[in-house]
Amino acid sequence: MGYADLIARERMPDRMVDVELAHSQSQKGMGLGFYRAGAGNDAGRGKWDIVGEHMQILSVALAPGEQLESEPGGMMYMSDGVKAEADFSCPGACVRCLGGEKCVLMHYKNAGGKPGFVGITPARPADIVALDCALDLATYGNKISARSGAYLTSIDGATPGCEPELNPLLCCCAGFGCIRQVIEGTGTAFVEASGTVERKALKAGEKLVLDSASLVAYSDAELGVQMVPTWYACCFNGEGMCYTTLTGPGTAWVQSMPWARFKKHMSVTIQLDKDGNVKNVGGPPAAEMARN
Repeated sequence: MGYADLIARERMPDRMVDVELAHSQSQKGMGLGFYRAGAGNDAGRGKWDIVGEHMQILSVALAPGEQLESEPGGMMYMSDGVKAEADFSCPGACVRCLGGEKCVLMHYKNAGGKPGFVGITPARPADIVALDCALDLATYGNKISARSGAYLTSIDGATPGCEPELNPLLCCCAGFGCIRQVIEGTGTAFVEASGTVERKALKAGEKLVLDSASLVAYSDAELGVQMVPTWYACCFNGEGMCYTTLTGPGTAWVQSMPWARFKKHMSVTIQLDKDGNVKNVGGPPAAEMARN
């Protein structure tokens, strides 16, 4: 019996109520080809797990001699016997900086004789995405392009790097800049994303039009831009002059609340009087502020 066919019967005082568990939250949107990132994942169980719904913890099991790589400041806890080392070596440090990461990469290695573990958390309010929860990046041609600074941690040989964008139009308008971050290797990489994260598999020739800030990562697909068709839409749609496009075949990961947008909505207005003293924190509505 499939998940969609399960019926939970819940006893009430006077009657029996059938509660149909037709689809879980992670299954919504599948009719459009979007899947909740990590939905139905069992591949990492026993090796790693993502705990929590928001601002999560990545818990990774390390056998003796195994290690994981992480950005600085991500370690939340680790077992006795796990040793931390900082990697400043070049050219890796320079490549990471160009990709939006810190020049230092932390290595957490189980130097003991028994199984250990490490807990990793993002350094900002974000969720952890395992990039389709695949154990092998070879599924995506051994390379995934990600938003600058998105890398959190990796295991089994996945490493952060960068590559230049040679198309001036894409440099200026696609949202990934002149140099974009890439994650290469044959292991599992984990990136930071904000809000709800979904994965979309693109068929050959299929085009996905995106808000530039909502694209977290992609693989194989062709990155492009598309002009907003009318001037009034360009001025008032809140998306700017261009949309980002991805043309399949390939895979895209998208986020509902980009970090820049989150910071903008969480910003605080501080009003000063004519002497420079703080008059109000938080501020009145914009229309009232404009009259002062």
